[in-house]
Amino acid sequence: MTSLNGHSSRIRQSLHESIHMIHREDWMDVAEDASPYLRYDHLLVLEDAMQGAMDFRYAIYYSEDNLPIGIACFQIADLVDQGSAYRAAVQKLGKGIGGRIIKEMKVRCVVSGNVFRCGDHGSHFKPGVSDAHRFLAIEETLRRLDKGCYFRPMASVLIVKDLWQQQYAQAQELERKGFAPLTMEPNMVMEVDPAWKDLDAYQEALNAKARTRLRAVLKRSEALTMRRLDAHGIRGNAGVLQDLFDQVLDRTPFAFGRLNVAVYAPWKEQWGEDLLFQGYFLDDRLVGFATAFVLDDVLDVQYVGLDYAHNETHGVYHRMLLDLLEFAMQRGSRKILFGRTAEQAKSNLGALPVDMRFYVRHRNAIANKLVGPFLRSVRPEAFEQRSPFKKMPA
Repeated sequence: MTSLNGHSSRIRQSLHESIHMIHREDWMDVAEDASPYLRYDHLLVLEDAMQGAMDFRYAIYYSEDNLPIGIACFQIADLVDQGSAYRAAVQKLGKGIGGRIIKEMKVRCVVSGNVFRCGDHGSHFKPGVSDAHRFLAIEETLRRLDKGCYFRPMASVLIVKDLWQQQYAQAQELERKGFAPLTMEPNMVMEVDPAWKDLDAYQEALNAKARTRLRAVLKRSEALTMRRLDAHGIRGNAGVLQDLFDQVLDRTPFAFGRLNVAVYAPWKEQWGEDLLFQGYFLDDRLVGFATAFVLDDVLDVQYVGLDYAHNETHGVYHRMLLDLLEFAMQRGSRKILFGRTAEQAKSNLGALPVDMRFYVRHRNAIANKLVGPFLRSVRPEAFEQRSPFKKMPA
């Protein structure tokens, strides 16, 4: 039992090894006003697509009256450092965090959240339960998963991922439980002016240098053909799409699980027009793709895939960013969450960095005392923040 609000309310948690085993109606009752990424059918497709590659756990939280009041998704995956700026500093920690981690720069993690999404998409409670109490419930479930030997091999690190700045005060409950905050690379967020109905209107708001950059991207990418893929098109190109995605993932500083891109086909069938899947072709050869989900008036940009042999010469990635902005304007989106990485390119469009945090605890108490100060000292690499817009008169 977990105390939610002093001594006045206590909850019971029900843990499950597969979404196929949970009470669907109870989950959906709570998920109705949660992040769409916590929908039962969305998670069902993800788990089935990733079977054998990673493990999942699910919790439903019940009130004293046995009514569902909260849900949480946990993922067990290896976090691999493929050459990040933190690598040398981590190695200096030495044996305190485990020889295998130092040698392989790989750590098995239990994550409260979604390793394939940027944001707080791991849990949701009904109104009346604060974030602070939600985090306490999640912490107890993580501790139960850790102590209960629910999977093999055992994980070394527990993570609550991707909290926004406005949640930091409530997340102090996690710090009191031994979790250390880790400031990750920012989520690049762009506000979309309602006056921008198309790229021409957007260009009018740009300064001369930014307009020149934009026109150079359009010129360099003229040979590309963009096609929106339906579920059939995704399935038919699954092998090529996976290769394009793997090329991008292999160049990232961290790899946190490797998504099976074929999952987008059933997601497309579920989400319909609210899932954008754009393929980029050069002489009928697929050389890139970009994906995004429409969440009310927010466009949440997801994964891209690139053939790097053509990216430099044809500006595939920069064209993707422009096309995503254009799609957001067409859909009436008021905000674009561009996610992490390529901060400079997104800054050139007008996106601004918004800090987010992971909260991390090593399962070994001694190691955790070493890891905590290190994580608190970590700062993402700086980049040149640009403003592409005309200066407004004072």
